[in-house]
Amino acid sequence: MLYPLFIALLTGGLYAASAWAVNSNLALFAGMVAGVLMFLAIYLPRHFFQYHLEDLAPTVLQRLMQRAVIGTGLVLAIPLLVLAMLGVWTNPVLLGELYVYALIGVFLFQGIGEVITNHVLYLQRTNQYNSNQLFAMLSGIALLIFVLILYFLAFDLAQPPQLHNYVRDLLAITLVLSGYGRAVFLMAHH
Repeated sequence: MLYPLFIALLTGGLYAASAWAVNSNLALFAGMVAGVLMFLAIYLPRHFFQYHLEDLAPTVLQRLMQRAVIGTGLVLAIPLLVLAMLGVWTNPVLLGELYVYALIGVFLFQGIGEVITNHVLYLQRTNQYNSNQLFAMLSGIALLIFVLILYFLAFDLAQPPQLHNYVRDLLAITLVLSGYGRAVFLMAHH
């Protein structure tokens, strides 16, 4: 319960920071909507599709994918609702930021955090996993995240200093590291 709440707060802060640059009057509301939907995207799908250790691996993976579909729908609704609230559909900077946030929500929290992590946990509990493959996958993802963080930071560091950019970058980095750190922790402590 604390993890979805923490991620929801970070996500809400991230969307509020981006909305603030466009319309400071609606920034808090946009952040609240984003936070609530992200909380629901992480917390709610677990209650719809349950699985048991006795189930076959394909059945478990199917249940996890069904969870991810619901979560992904909620995550993708966030930028659309924020854009509708702000009424700014043609701002390329805002569109780019919200696109990146949606990618983080879908791939990190639904893909890695929900499907991959829970499937690895299932495979570990049923003695069906290979730790070398797990290590290789986690190392590759960590390297990719590190390179992407440096790549996107280079864009902001090349611009004149703006508080909005620093707040957004710090929130995004914290969000990504929190999501990935939890996934690694769960997979490594079996």
